[in-house]
Amino acid sequence: MSGTSPTGPIAVRETTERIMYLIHRTRVATAEAVNAELADLGLNGTLSLILETIFELGETNAAELARRCLVTRQALTGPLNDLQSRGLVQRPEPSTRVRVRPITLTAEGREAAGIARLRVGEAERRSIASFEQGELDQLRRLLTRHAAAWEELARDGAAPRGRAPRSAW
Repeated sequence: MSGTSPTGPIAVRETTERIMYLIHRTRVATAEAVNAELADLGLNGTLSLILETIFELGETNAAELARRCLVTRQALTGPLNDLQSRGLVQRPEPSTRVRVRPITLTAEGREAAGIARLRVGEAERRSIASFEQGELDQLRRLLTRHAAAWEELARDGAAPRGRAPRSAW
């Protein structure tokens, strides 16, 4: 079966050969490896990302933190509450007078963020050890372009134009 691309005909590939699948496979494997690296700290990739981002930003707010972590503010609520209940982040109590609640790391949170940062950084170094610098530079450029293309599709609405052929379903 074939389709068309802006540059001409393309073959429809098996699911496991598609770029989207390979990126998903990488994401899943990355999450599993990061979770294994951080299990003894009681952290996972999401919690680590939040801690590391606050570590980099210093005092921040939920809107900026969500933007940097690529999630909505609502999606950030549960993990932030978890980190706060464990004494790793601190936020003032909700108040009708304060619209923006600053988020900071506690001393324990800074320590956990530092450890997570080192472990995740080392895991990433091991994962890319077989690449040469030129390959890494190219991979970074290609992934950046690919992400930008998907971001544009999301902004424009990724709904198909017209009707897909029956054989595609």
